[in-house]
Amino acid sequence: MGDKKILTMLLGSPRKGGNSETLADALAAGAAEKGYEVRKVRLAGMTLKGCLDCRRCWSTGTPCVQRDDMDKVYADIEAADTVALVSPLYFFTWSAQIKPIFDRLLPFYAKESPRVIKDKKTLLLSVAGDNEAEVFDGLLATYRLTANYLGWENAGEVCAHGIYTRGEMEEKGAAWLEAAKELGRGL
Repeated sequence: MGDKKILTMLLGSPRKGGNSETLADALAAGAAEKGYEVRKVRLAGMTLKGCLDCRRCWSTGTPCVQRDDMDKVYADIEAADTVALVSPLYFFTWSAQIKPIFDRLLPFYAKESPRVIKDKKTLLLSVAGDNEAEVFDGLLATYRLTANYLGWENAGEVCAHGIYTRGEMEEKGAAWLEAAKELGRGL
């Protein structure tokens, strides 16, 4: 991984430059202050197939037998010291753009895996139009269980509610933007 630490941000919003990405940019700014190299991986527009549960992981010399954009995502996750999972809240959970990532990490937990992705830090950033913080309960539970399963250290969570239309994060999300920036500074 070299001397410079890497923060890989998996952007799970279909909106480029939307509220979720604005929140991620605040995290990136804080991490950059600490000397991190920040990599944005915009998942919208990528071809990310679902896991086939074929149990042929590594049989072709690569993590998965499927050939799609997950190969790039694998490389970015492997290179990262910290992985930020950034997703708008859709029906109380992950967006469809980010969900395949979790399912396709199975190769790294197969017995025959020549590589591991444990011992990373992870962060959750999420934004919802709903006004109640409780709408994130399901997402938070899934995130925490997933981080634990992956062997990743939960380095923090920022779940911004009451932010929906484009630009609202800048207009009324100052506290969440500062919280995300502080998480970056704390890496």
